[in-house]
Amino acid sequence: MFALDSLKIGAFRGLRDVDLDGLGRVNLLVGPNDSGKTSILEAVSIFCRPRDLRSWLNATWRREAMLNPEDPFFLAMEWMFPHLKLGNGPVECQEIGISGSGKFLVRDIHATYEAKTRIGTRVSSQRTEEPYEQPGARIEVKAHFDGRLESLDKVFNLWEGEPSPVGGFSAWEAPLVQTVTPVSHRVEATQMVELSAAAQKGLTNGILEMLRSLDPEIRDVRILTPRERPVLYLDYGSSGLIPLSSLGDGVRRAFLIALALNSVSGGILMIDEIEFSLHVSALETLFSWLVRACEEFDVQLFATTHSLEAIDAMLYAERENLSRIVAYRLETLGKSVEAQRLDGQLLWRMREERGFDVRL
Repeated sequence: MFALDSLKIGAFRGLRDVDLDGLGRVNLLVGPNDSGKTSILEAVSIFCRPRDLRSWLNATWRREAMLNPEDPFFLAMEWMFPHLKLGNGPVECQEIGISGSGKFLVRDIHATYEAKTRIGTRVSSQRTEEPYEQPGARIEVKAHFDGRLESLDKVFNLWEGEPSPVGGFSAWEAPLVQTVTPVSHRVEATQMVELSAAAQKGLTNGILEMLRSLDPEIRDVRILTPRERPVLYLDYGSSGLIPLSSLGDGVRRAFLIALALNSVSGGILMIDEIEFSLHVSALETLFSWLVRACEEFDVQLFATTHSLEAIDAMLYAERENLSRIVAYRLETLGKSVEAQRLDGQLLWRMREERGFDVRL
């Protein structure tokens, strides 16, 4: 049994009644732009941690790139909920509905979004408090878990200019889930935390093994403070210690993927645009290591890709174990999205024997 054996997205963003049956160790999501690949990653993250507000916030921030903590993020969260236009009247938010099966206890979630306002106060330009109409939102989450009889409903009340209530969930219902975006490898602070955790678990040798498979000159990775600010350094061949940022995005992204995988043992790793920043010559090497590591740490992988080279590299890396790979080709049909399941053997035949473009 995997973390998720099946997932049904009844309604989430632009997705309606999308069935992902027969999920495998490695699940590739392929299809045209705007077919819902990234939305599926977000749906998985929220389904696994429905009562943790951070899963909702992270899905919003990754999509909207809101860097200012004072921004009314909940205005963007609204668009995770399907919308229905009522004739010539206003647009209404509809309910999110996701269900699934697997070793996690969560079985289905339903969530609603309601825009709210109240009279709040803020400091004016004259440094006096003045009343104003303060925008907010109420998100109600109903979750069902196996083996739990008490109510597991959760309500988040969010208001502009106020801290988000991110605490208050139990560890048993929060499986380890991590998402790697096309730009997250450029945030070194997160990587230093992950590296420290890996070092405490004695896992740095595996990470270095992966890095050396891409560049044999890499000997070690360290956290140093040359100017009172911690920085990631590599012990690199004849050059000695050099900042990780001085190397290309490919090594930095591979490093982050390795860190993320080590941090979600027994859980789920999601990678958006798995080929991003990686040269085609490195794809097979990285994918071979990645799939072996997923097996070793019992991690289930979900990855989106636009690249035929990435699909071929994954197939060649696992050509002796094609049963580990499943692809889902997403196709937009009118207002719905259909997910066609392609197991590893079929995917291999379509690419190797017939040369089909499985993304279309």
